[in-house]
Formats: sequence, C-alpha cells, structure tokens
Amino acid sequence: MARKVTQGPMCVGLTSMTGLLWLLVANTAAGQTAEAFYASDVEAIVQRKCITCHRSGGQAGYTELRFTSSASSNHGVFDSFVNNPTKGARASTVLSKIRGASGHGGGQVISQGSADYQTFSSYMDLLSADEQPVDSGVLEVSREGPVEGQVHTGVGNLRGWAVASEGITKVEILIDGVLAFEAPYGGSRGDVGGAFPDVAGSSASGFSLAFNYSALVAGSHTLTAVAYDALGETKESSASFEVVRFDSPFIVDPNAVNLSNASCTVSSDEISIVNARVDGSLLDLMLKWRTAEQGFEIVEIR
Repeated sequence: MARKVTQGPMCVGLTSMTGLLWLLVANTAAGQTAEAFYASDVEAIVQRKCITCHRSGGQAGYTELRFTSSASSNHGVFDSFVNNPTKGARASTVLSKIRGASGHGGGQVISQGSADYQTFSSYMDLLSADEQPVDSGVLEVSREGPVEGQVHTGVGNLRGWAVASEGITKVEILIDGVLAFEAPYGGSRGDVGGAFPDVAGSSASGFSLAFNYSALVAGSHTLTAVAYDALGETKESSASFEVVRFDSPFIVDPNAVNLSNASCTVSSDEISIVNARVDGSLLDLMLKWRTAEQGFEIVEIR
C-alpha cells in the first residue's frame, strides 16, 4: 500500500524561513555595488569557508581563485574569473562549485538554499550586471542672453544661471569655441532658487555682465556658457546669433549720431529710420523691440 507523505508544520516553517533568508539577502544586495556588497557580506564567508584551500600554497592554490586577507583584492579575483570571457560567463560555475558540483575538489562547502548560498548568488548577480552610471546630482546651466537666432549690436546684457549639487566654481564664456572670459557669478535669482529648492546656493546662481557685441565682426557667431562644479564636471549652453555693427566697434563721440535730416516709419514692433548720419556716414537703420532687453535694438544697418 502506498504511503502518503504530507508536509508537516515543521517543514512548512523551514520552507518559509528559507524564503525569508533569501529575501533578506536580496534586499541587502539591492542598491549596492558588487565591490561594496562583497566587502560587507561575502568576504567573511570566503575567509571562513574558502581561503583554507584557495590561497597560495593551499590545495587549490594552482587555480585562478586564490585569495588573500584583502577584501578588495579578493573581489578583484572574483571579478576577473566570473566576467571572463564575457560579462557573467562563469557566475554559474562558482555557484556550482560551492555546492559541491562541477568537479570541486573541496566538495560541498555551502548548501544550496542557505543564507550563505543566497549571498553568493546575489554577489554573482551584481558581478554579472552591467554597471549603472553614478548619479552625480544636479548640474544645470541656462544661457538666457544672447538669444538663439536673434540679431545683436552694440552693448547688451549677457546673462544666465547655473546650479550644481556640488556647487558651481566658475562659468566660462566661449565665443566661437574660444575661451573669451569668465563671467561674474553669484547674482540673485529667486526664480532659480524656487525651481531648485534642494540645491544649496540656487538663489544666488546668476551670471550677468555688459557685453559689446559690436566688438565681434559682423556675421554669424556662437556663444557658449560652460558651468563647472566642484567635482570638475561641466555643463554647457550655447546660442548662435548674428551681429550687425557700425564701422567703429564703439562710438565715443556723443555728437557722432545726427537724426535731424532722417525720416522715421513705424510698423508693429519695428522702427525704420532712413538717412541717419552715424559717425560721418548716411545709413538706414531698422530697430526691433526686444522683450528680454525691455528696449529697441538695431537689427539692420544698410
């Protein structure tokens, strides 16, 4: 007569306990790097159960898995072994050997289902996983002037803001890819502080200075603001713009501009001036309203 075998309360309790141990180990490994998890959880097992044979002069001293008293070095041994020839290629081999299979000369040293086995299994998972980039925190920069695609002439306001979790050390300004100068940094920006309330110093994150666009040759240019944080990381913001200018990059004589014989027409947000005498030349000018500058700016010189 066949005998029916049932699982008693003790067996159920053991099964539940094993599952709980695996869950606890898995939770411990989550969010850690393989090296950190090795140092905190795996190294003690290696020193207790593996190093007697797996060391120079030991019974398994001829193998690739030779350990010392250094956790960092031992992690490197596992890393080289497990991820050769490809990522995670020999992780299953390690797990097979510690439970006494795959021709392991030392037999079973860790039983499958134990907490130590789950620790090794979690470590193999971490070793085999692709490394994720480390989040270095916030690093943002915004160049608000010059504006992308606009035409600029004369002296305007070059401005923007930059924030970083590690703190901003400087903001460099490049013109057409060449370092021009370092922008003054630390201006009051309550709006940025409101947008980044968890970043220290975000309310004093502005950079601003008067910039003479007419010092550049007429035509297309690119300005780039590069923010540096305390870790040396960078973030940049660029804008391409056009420059129109008079022959002189800066007209000093207050009497050099005469509109007494000029005529003016207005259309929408533009002002057209014909026969303006500027620095000895008769020119036609077009001015356009700029909201950011809160004023009119010359956008054409003919």
